[in-house]
Amino acid sequence: MLVFVYGTTGELIKIAPVIAWAETSGVPTRLWCTGQQLDELPAASRALGVREPDRWLARGWQGHSLRTKTDLVKWLMKLGFDMVRRRPVLTREARSDGRALIVVHGDTITTPMGALLGRMLRADVAHVEAGLRSGTWKSPFPEELDRRLTTKLANVHFAPGEEAMANLRRAKARGALVDTELNTVFDALNVVRDRPVSHGLDLPGRYGLVSIHRSELIEDRAALKEALDVIAEAAATTPLVFIDHPVTDEAITRHGLDEALQVAGLLRVPKQKYADFVQLVVNSEFVVTDSGGLQEECGYLGHPCVVHRDVTERSVGLGRSVVLSGGDIQVVRDFLRDPSRYRHDGEPTTKSPTAIIGQWLRDNGYAPAR
Repeated sequence: MLVFVYGTTGELIKIAPVIAWAETSGVPTRLWCTGQQLDELPAASRALGVREPDRWLARGWQGHSLRTKTDLVKWLMKLGFDMVRRRPVLTREARSDGRALIVVHGDTITTPMGALLGRMLRADVAHVEAGLRSGTWKSPFPEELDRRLTTKLANVHFAPGEEAMANLRRAKARGALVDTELNTVFDALNVVRDRPVSHGLDLPGRYGLVSIHRSELIEDRAALKEALDVIAEAAATTPLVFIDHPVTDEAITRHGLDEALQVAGLLRVPKQKYADFVQLVVNSEFVVTDSGGLQEECGYLGHPCVVHRDVTERSVGLGRSVVLSGGDIQVVRDFLRDPSRYRHDGEPTTKSPTAIIGQWLRDNGYAPAR
């Protein structure tokens, strides 16, 4: 039995290819969801062809996605309590066909909680996208701590490349270390990048895309205002499409910064389904973000992208299509002067990280032989 534990759209996007592989390979699967991004998950599931969760470990906080630190703390406490309370039932469900493997992904709060649940159930724990490190626990926070803790809890580590493998060796990760060479988002991109657009947005003929949502930026009013001012300046030259992530929208309003984005040439749009968002990225001139995941997608696509954060745990695209600002807003300004110089050919490989994961699962008895 493979039990996939996830709670955010980002996790679901990157684990969806593995879920699809398992189901087409005849592997019994269960989907357990924490509802960390409860409001966004149903649309993401439909777009990716993933069924609804078989079990809700939690349903966000009070029936909605987590939007504030208070939501996060209360959700985390309830999730932990319910995991302990439901342990006998969860154990029977995970082991209904014998051997169980709990599969977690990435670096959200759900990731170490899912891994901890696996240990509580005395099951093996596999971490997809293991071994990424920024080098400092402070940034990105809490993601770097989530990754390090999950490494301690997991005993199967699917690492996207030799750099991640080396990080796991230095951390003395126990169990199996498996090099998937790329992240599974590479497979997800290949599935959706050519799908027809369904977002229905009235977009400019050419535009740049802005997607920011990390707490270290949006919770720092001065840094957020500085970034929004540069974005507003850039909109005077190239129209910009600004993704209104719920947490970003809330932070902008809370900091009294809505007026900073009330400029000509800037279109604020809701967070999109993954397939539609990929189309927004592909059809844009460039991307401004603070997301490591979007950095990776742009790196695989060879798409111009500036990542506005101090450090990144990912190396994909750096030195080619991706520029890391290091927290310096002037780097963002310099990038925006001529983003086209960072356009490159996309990732040339035809290798599938999902296929590598699947072969390991077959070889180790978690999936039937061909």
